[in-house]
Amino acid sequence: MFEKSEIYLAGGEPIEFVHNGQRFRIHTVLSSWRESGGWWNRASDGLFRPDDGSRILWRVEAAPIGAMKTFELEREEGVGLWRIRPTSRPA
Repeated sequence: MFEKSEIYLAGGEPIEFVHNGQRFRIHTVLSSWRESGGWWNRASDGLFRPDDGSRILWRVEAAPIGAMKTFELEREEGVGLWRIRPTSRPA
């Protein structure tokens, strides 16, 4: 579920975030990609719709003081809400 989250950006990219009340600093962006959302809605007419569900995702390694973890940060572009998911990969 997307929610209003504390995500700190520099140049449009996340650099810090708060997850479960703890602030994390992003040390490495492992990957980043964009999902086009409801591309089938505009396939026939080519029109952009801001509510089509497009999103951008970052897989990052981030740590509070002492313990590195891997997270996926996902932003719902139409409304600017975020989803933060810890991944199973330990750093």
